Amino acid sequence: MKHLRSAAALAAALALAISAAGCGASSSEATSSVLGPAANYDYQNFTYSQGLDTNGHWEGVTALDYVTLPEDFASISLRKSDVEPSEEDLQAQWDSLLDSYRINQPVTGRAAEEGDIANIDYSGTVDGVVFTGGTAEGYDLTLGSGTFIAGFEDQIIGHNVGDNFDVTVTFPDDYGDSTDEAGNTITLSGKEAVFNVTLNSLSVSVLPEATDAWVEENFGELNDLHTVDQVDQYFYDALYQSNLTNAIVDYLTEESKVSSIPDVVLNYQVNSQLSYYNNYASMFGYSTLDEFLSGFLGYDSADALLADTEQDILTSCNQLLIFQAVAESLNLAPTDADLETYASYTETMGEGYVHLLALQDRVLATLREGAQVA
Repeated sequence: MKHLRSAAALAAALALAISAAGCGASSSEATSSVLGPAANYDYQNFTYSQGLDTNGHWEGVTALDYVTLPEDFASISLRKSDVEPSEEDLQAQWDSLLDSYRINQPVTGRAAEEGDIANIDYSGTVDGVVFTGGTAEGYDLTLGSGTFIAGFEDQIIGHNVGDNFDVTVTFPDDYGDSTDEAGNTITLSGKEAVFNVTLNSLSVSVLPEATDAWVEENFGELNDLHTVDQVDQYFYDALYQSNLTNAIVDYLTEESKVSSIPDVVLNYQVNSQLSYYNNYASMFGYSTLDEFLSGFLGYDSADALLADTEQDILTSCNQLLIFQAVAESLNLAPTDADLETYASYTETMGEGYVHLLALQDRVLATLREGAQVA
């Protein structure tokens, strides 16, 4: 039994989120005029608590020396229409929820059709030789999904449950090799293969009906939600809080004035981004970050990545400073409950990082309480 998903991710961590690569990857060498070359940063040794004190503040930084907050920051006025979830938003949550609880309904009395889920056994041969990876039992294949080699699924359509038949397909020219039972290489590229298939059963994927009984069965015990109306309210509240948070963050980002960014904050954000991708480079066996970025994201180098995401990084730096400035101005500190939310991160990411996340939550909770929505 699944837990009910949150309606939307809150924006509390957006100032810390790694800036994703821009939609259009740079295809030529470039260097950010503000951030400089990647070689200036020690991202290989980045830690999530570097530059942070145990209170989650930036070491040696008084944020109010850099940030001028809007006069109404503690009681921001927002329009209700900008915060309230729409009917379309609520329906999208229901659609997503029901889709995640799809059930397979058996099909009887007809032949296989496109869109059916065909449960099959199959065994493939090339030049009469069985090859590794070409045999399976009880495999659920959605017909028309394009999961298998072109033509395979089409040849199941029209057959009935219990039928045993051959499917003949041709592997694409760039298909990788396989092996036979003795470990000898079997070339599959461009070769014709014959699969003996048994159609065990057919089913269709259908959405459950949202009823009080269905809600009780799936979420009554785990989530204390027992009726459709309660789920509606759950979605409404979650979306409202998410919209309110986003509106507050947007307002503060637009209306606050940041005179400059201390090096400790800028270095943190750049190093966090480069470290993120460098870890993936190591995971996939690339010898350098530049090679990984070129192969996966289309950037010529880490310098090109920084140039393309410069504004995202600077915006994140500004938000980090603004959050600390609000905490300083209102004398805010995370509660024990705030800290407990992130306690599991302490060992791997450090106390400073845990306090930073918890402090952001406390700032946002305080600003939500003070917001004037009308």
